[in-house]
Amino acid sequence: MALLQRGSCGTMNPPGKYDESSDIHIRSGISEEEKAAVKKRKELVLTTLRNLGLNANKAPVVSVLVSGGGLRAAIACQGILSELSNVGLLDLVTYLAGVSGSTWCMSSLYTKSDGWQNLQKAENELRRRLQKDKWNFSHALTGLCMAAKRDDYSLTDFWSYTLVYFLTKELLDANLSGSRSQSETGTVPYPIFATVDHYFKRKGKEKTLKSWFEFTPHEAGYPTLDLSTPGAYVSTTLYGSKFKAGKLIQQEAERDLSYLRGLFGSALADRNSILTSIRDFLLKFIHQDSTEKQNLLGLYPKEIEGKGLVLEGDILKTIMEELVTLVYIFTTGGDYLPVLESLQFKMAGYKDFSQSQRMITKMLQHSRQTSSDQQRQSILDLLTEVLKHDAKEERNIRPFIQFIWKTFKCLLFWTWGTTNNFLYKYGDIKDKDLTDRENLYLMDAGLDINCAYPLVLPPVRDTDIILSFDFSEGDPFLTIKDTAKYCKACNIPFPPVDEDKLDQDAEAPSDFYIFEREKGPVVMHFPLFNKVNCGSPEVIKKRRETFATFRFDVYSDDEVRQLLEDAKANVRNNKERILGKICTLARAAS
Repeated sequence: MALLQRGSCGTMNPPGKYDESSDIHIRSGISEEEKAAVKKRKELVLTTLRNLGLNANKAPVVSVLVSGGGLRAAIACQGILSELSNVGLLDLVTYLAGVSGSTWCMSSLYTKSDGWQNLQKAENELRRRLQKDKWNFSHALTGLCMAAKRDDYSLTDFWSYTLVYFLTKELLDANLSGSRSQSETGTVPYPIFATVDHYFKRKGKEKTLKSWFEFTPHEAGYPTLDLSTPGAYVSTTLYGSKFKAGKLIQQEAERDLSYLRGLFGSALADRNSILTSIRDFLLKFIHQDSTEKQNLLGLYPKEIEGKGLVLEGDILKTIMEELVTLVYIFTTGGDYLPVLESLQFKMAGYKDFSQSQRMITKMLQHSRQTSSDQQRQSILDLLTEVLKHDAKEERNIRPFIQFIWKTFKCLLFWTWGTTNNFLYKYGDIKDKDLTDRENLYLMDAGLDINCAYPLVLPPVRDTDIILSFDFSEGDPFLTIKDTAKYCKACNIPFPPVDEDKLDQDAEAPSDFYIFEREKGPVVMHFPLFNKVNCGSPEVIKKRRETFATFRFDVYSDDEVRQLLEDAKANVRNNKERILGKICTLARAAS
């Protein structure tokens, strides 16, 4: 199934200045804005080549790909960029495309006015922040309660203000569109941030090849896959706004990069680890007492039969703790009936929870005869009654309760990356998979290919050479093998890959691999931990264990420095190989 059928696209946007008033763009190739930015960047690349003594007339398109891998990838990405700058190679790079954890580093650099001028300074700031700054409860809670006011609140919002903020020690209230100006001058590589559309991912492998969704400073959308399949885009400033039949009907504020970081790096491969992390953060919010939380709760004393005047917060805290346990045990497949019994016991004597107690009685009596979906709905009904029973209207729900209730609901239905579908009921597209869905659900691209190859390969961006820095925890060649399969399925030129040879090297790879053929891009691949920078298979194994993707605690400064050095060594030790291949391609193009 083609993503978009060219014959149905009757309103293809003509070439010319990007016009946000036209809102939706159906076309093959990149935007006029990106073309202009890349043209400027190529001028800088060409000047750099000539300064190196190369008599070139055309600059090859060099794309740096940085893979996912949580905080490990974010730190390693900083090391790669710092060293590319230090050895004089960064000014030869046209595109920088990131997946998952690497986007945490990228977003930080692109939102700072001086982020690229002194990458050593940015590296020092990263080290300082990771050691000195703290996850701020009040900032996180305020952000989440604001996010919960939105119709498209999902676990991505929760993830952004909890684990991503906790690991990076940074909240970014800037917008991606705010980096347009520096991109358009050509002074920095043009950034591409990758996600995947969960709908296509879960529909089966044949559609995962069509599932990529990209963000740039100018546009967000489904990229061009091949010359016969145009892409569909909307201005980055309008991502999340409500469209119907091609018309903007409700404009929403542009989502900030704190949210997008959660979207790009939602790391959903290990569901149980994610659930445990969410449970622990929910309990932090429930247990923590602060003025901010009291204001958001709007607490007041209540007269309880047989117990006198009781502060409502004490009741709520006890009940909400039980609700967290209930949802966690249900979503992890455990026996949740003892939790229901405990919850019913703790509600005894509280008139406000009389209806809830009756609902629990019914659930206990019939749970064994109901399906999983019916049980899920019964739990949601109970949560709604417990948390929203005193709100006559939705707008009267206290902000903290609204946030907790929406998070529970998203957990029960495992809802991530919700946003309005800008192609909803769009008449010029016949592909109903795209137009019939009112909402999109975007997720971490690492679930598909843990590197953004599909977004830079021909014909999307006509890349000549790819520098692939792989920060994966497991097989350091999985991204190469997956991409080769992707390209074969999509009929895109890609160098041959000897999987048997790569499998033999997987436990103890070298620091450099090159894949090339007469037609298509040259791929230079750099596994993060390898025989050169680690010295032995034992050390490689130890590094992988130390910097595990689902390690959710703080790295020491020694660990951060080690990770930075490992990443830098892969650039430093291969500088001449990289430069030599770029110069060869530049000569061939001239």
